[in-house]
Amino acid sequence: MTHFKQQQWEQFIHGQVDSVTERKMEIHLQNCEACLSAYEEEALLLSPSAEFTVEHEVMKIILSNSSETNPVVKKTSSRFWHKTATHFVISAAAAIMLASTGVFTAFIDHTPNGQGKVLNESPSLTSSLLEQTDRFFSQMDPSPKEELE
Repeated sequence: MTHFKQQQWEQFIHGQVDSVTERKMEIHLQNCEACLSAYEEEALLLSPSAEFTVEHEVMKIILSNSSETNPVVKKTSSRFWHKTATHFVISAAAAIMLASTGVFTAFIDHTPNGQGKVLNESPSLTSSLLEQTDRFFSQMDPSPKEELE
């Protein structure tokens, strides 16, 4: 039985042999334990593991996508923040100008009846609830001072 050389096994692993030689090497591997173990060791050393290959391919895809999209995202995001900051500064300056001229005091002084007084047609919900709560507790305990004496 003739054994193949290490260089031939490397070519076999990388698929660089013709189909006739490949078939002979496959048959030889089925019959020779020593060559099979040598082939397996060589295959582990020469070819990267499946996990490494998958990780490497995924990282290439991620890096290629990120290198294509990052500059566009940076330009858009910096433009967006610049535009937002400009609007904010203009709005703040306008509000300060209007507040310093007294425009907002006209809104404060304006009342529904136009005479400077707010109409008190009905009590507010909060005040009516407070009055009802006060009456309720007054009925439960009419005079706490009487118990102390």
